[in-house]
Amino acid sequence: MDNSEEVIAQIKILCSSVTEDSYDVIIQRCYKLLSKLCDLGLERESVYHIFLEYYNNLEDGIISDCVADVLDFIVGWCSPQKRIWED
Repeated sequence: MDNSEEVIAQIKILCSSVTEDSYDVIIQRCYKLLSKLCDLGLERESVYHIFLEYYNNLEDGIISDCVADVLDFIVGWCSPQKRIWED
């Protein structure tokens, strides 16, 4: 497993372990890991498709909400200072 696959796995593990109490902390950790993926040179579209597929296989609930927030960071649907991939 290369670094990018390891980071993707870490994000999925974080999302799958999220609770209402840990939500904000988990989202911030996911954000940092997504930034790492960008730094590793992964393209936004590739990362988006990985997490969209993951999201589509989840039932509604807090885990899918967490992954939806991850997707928002990926596409840049967040405050300008939080954007990871620039167009």
